[in-house]
Amino acid sequence: MIHRHRPYVDSSDILAALRPGAGREEFESAAAACVGARYALAFAYGHSGLIASFRALGLTEVDVVLPAYTCTVVADAVVACGNRPVFVDIDLADYNMRLDAMEAALTPQTRAIIATHMYGYPTDVDAIRDVAGDERVLIVEDSALRLRRFSPGTGGLRGDVGLFSFGHAKHLFTVQGGIIATNSAELYERIRAHRDQEMAHLPAALWAKRWLQLLLSGMPFAKSALHELRDRTQEMTAAGRASSDPNSLSTLVEPDHDTAYADFQARVGLCQLRKLGTVLNRRQELVECYNRELCDVPGLTPAPVVPDATYSHYTVRVAGRDEIDFVHRMESKGVEVGQVYDHVLPFRKRFRPYARDRYPNTEQATREVVNLPVHPRVTSAEAQYIAASARDILERVGLRL
Repeated sequence: MIHRHRPYVDSSDILAALRPGAGREEFESAAAACVGARYALAFAYGHSGLIASFRALGLTEVDVVLPAYTCTVVADAVVACGNRPVFVDIDLADYNMRLDAMEAALTPQTRAIIATHMYGYPTDVDAIRDVAGDERVLIVEDSALRLRRFSPGTGGLRGDVGLFSFGHAKHLFTVQGGIIATNSAELYERIRAHRDQEMAHLPAALWAKRWLQLLLSGMPFAKSALHELRDRTQEMTAAGRASSDPNSLSTLVEPDHDTAYADFQARVGLCQLRKLGTVLNRRQELVECYNRELCDVPGLTPAPVVPDATYSHYTVRVAGRDEIDFVHRMESKGVEVGQVYDHVLPFRKRFRPYARDRYPNTEQATREVVNLPVHPRVTSAEAQYIAASARDILERVGLRL
């Protein structure tokens, strides 16, 4: 099976984790330099950093504008801090928030905008700030799916804070976790104080769980074991914590979201940062291969070609995806594909009170999007096979219509 996601982990990462010395602060400094920011703070989960940012800044009972097509835990973080999510439709040209729709969604109570770089496609943060036109509005760059090395002249962090994630399917892998980056010394100190007070503990069982995940992460056959480990650990950790209401928003947050980021994860992160150029170059090579092979497949819209995109996923749209059972047909050919986001957030039960209208582009994306494997472990021969498999399925379906 060609897996959709596989971390770019090898023995050097294991050795780095075992080597004493460098820890969280060294990784934070290196990560800040990488993303073009003055400061960075590591968190056990990316969305833990988002929660910490809102709480540290005292943002509550305000409107927060965000895409209707994004990760569920982003919207949950907004609500968990007592705020109102205001959902906005996306542009299918890059899956990012439409500026005109964002402008129409602004209210006198708007105090934050989450500018998501979906699938690694850059969104124009400066334009978002100009449209907001209010210095009181916090701009949060959601770069969970976008990471590139900063160099002079290429631009660094543009938002007030930036969220970066280093999980299983991301550009870099530190078992889990992420950073919050900022150029503001005041924001940095306030968020750091909140983190160090509220998110400083790390039970031995969770530390051991993360170590085991690291050891298994480089083994393609261990994917099911990783999922079982994650699910069983979360069930055990959540015992006694979960809300009695199954529809509670709190059930969306990881059960150990308030734990610390381990020093061994930071050492892995330092090793991973040295590999970032290789990761980005290989993803670009695979994207170019897919673009050549899939440019004229009936019923398939290739991934948008956007300058400076980093392609956390190679995202195509397949007309009638579910009706033709495209995902399972690809799996039968030994290729794991899927949808990272298969929901219109404001249409989910938990967020329906905040729905304002229809979101036609988001609805189309959830019906048609398919993510093809684009991690660095995919060989050129495998990429050609993946493209040929998609072509074969759609041509056979077309012949029967």
